[in-house]
Amino acid sequence: MKQLLILLSALWLLVSLGLSASAQSQQTSTPQLKSIHLFDMPAGVTETQLSAVLGELNTIITRLGYNNAGYTLYKVEGKGADKYHYYFEGNWPNAEAYKKIHDDKSFQEADKKLGTVYEKVKAVELYRRLVRVP
Repeated sequence: MKQLLILLSALWLLVSLGLSASAQSQQTSTPQLKSIHLFDMPAGVTETQLSAVLGELNTIITRLGYNNAGYTLYKVEGKGADKYHYYFEGNWPNAEAYKKIHDDKSFQEADKKLGTVYEKVKAVELYRRLVRVP
């Protein structure tokens, strides 16, 4: 459990430091809602596949006007983790934006493609949906 908390803290720090000033000034400066998915890549799924599907979803999210929302995929660099070598997160300005994006028909169609890949990830992931603490 302690290792998981350290990993989450390190990932959070990396993400926070990686935000540029221009990204922070987009639509909402700080996401109010996040989803996190910690996992080891399951058999039958590649980084390239997962990254491509998430990229397609991100294109739709941007087209819907949410430049500061979407998914990002990460992996552990080097040694030091015995579990959860991959992580992807979803960033959402607020619950209303999340609902609008996920209710969009073009997003739902692309999400079906993610479904075939994500079902394998979901079987091995640790998932949490988080809201920002004021």
